[in-house]
Amino acid sequence: MKTRLYADLTAFVRAACTHSSHLDREVPLLPFYVREHPVGWIRPAFADVLRRWPHVFDATGAFVSMRAAPDTVHGRTAAMAEVTRALAADGVIRGWRDEPVSISHHYAAPELLRIERAATRHFGMMAYGAHLNGFTRRRDEPQLWIARRAASKSVDPDRLDNLVGGRVSCGYTVGETIRKEAWEEAGIPAPLMAGLACASVVRVEYSVPEGLHRETLFVHDLWLPEDFRPQNQDGEVARLYCLGIPEAIEAILAGEFTLDAGAVTVDALVRSGILAPEDPQYLELVRLLRP
Repeated sequence: MKTRLYADLTAFVRAACTHSSHLDREVPLLPFYVREHPVGWIRPAFADVLRRWPHVFDATGAFVSMRAAPDTVHGRTAAMAEVTRALAADGVIRGWRDEPVSISHHYAAPELLRIERAATRHFGMMAYGAHLNGFTRRRDEPQLWIARRAASKSVDPDRLDNLVGGRVSCGYTVGETIRKEAWEEAGIPAPLMAGLACASVVRVEYSVPEGLHRETLFVHDLWLPEDFRPQNQDGEVARLYCLGIPEAIEAILAGEFTLDAGAVTVDALVRSGILAPEDPQYLELVRLLRP
């Protein structure tokens, strides 16, 4: 048995979903407002950095608010681009992707601004992703296809991940995202994805060196044919594994999974009945995982 970083699945999910646990926050955080909407949480040290742009931010000891001119989606986006590019040039923001994401006060609400994906953790903004649990059967036992992230990834390199997972970028729906990512990350053709619908939603939140990672994950489950072998297409996956359920659970408890992917996997085990209601952890896991 692998050495466990977490005592049980509940301890793991509490680490991934600090917004739902009774743990105190690791660092003090200031709310970040765009107009009247709190759209992020900022560390005081980062708030001090933002004082370099008094024409963009009003940074007090209690909150940070954006006051770009013009106060429009385009104006706020342009002002944020000015700031984030300067911070990237200074080495504060790393892993620049040239991938803008849309920010609103909740998913599908009117857009407030767009921001480079690599900056969202610094501002503690809610991000949205689409993940897929790839199930199959071998010798009549359920198995999970698992991806190992490439060592070159800027976030969580070399960690275990769901078979498919990606950020919902500007202009994409959840359905379009999961189908695009399914081909790029696992070579899953469109016919195998026919009729696939979102099965669940998981929210994760935890402290990271850059600030606060907050993400709502739209989860999909796909049972793949026993003879199907996923193949990565975009170079972001180092290797693909087919793990038995006990082996996958041990890898989660050993800390080998990303917090996001581990939470999505635990959610799937609950919904599929692999973890039964009689399990002492069941109700607490359900409570912690929900948005």
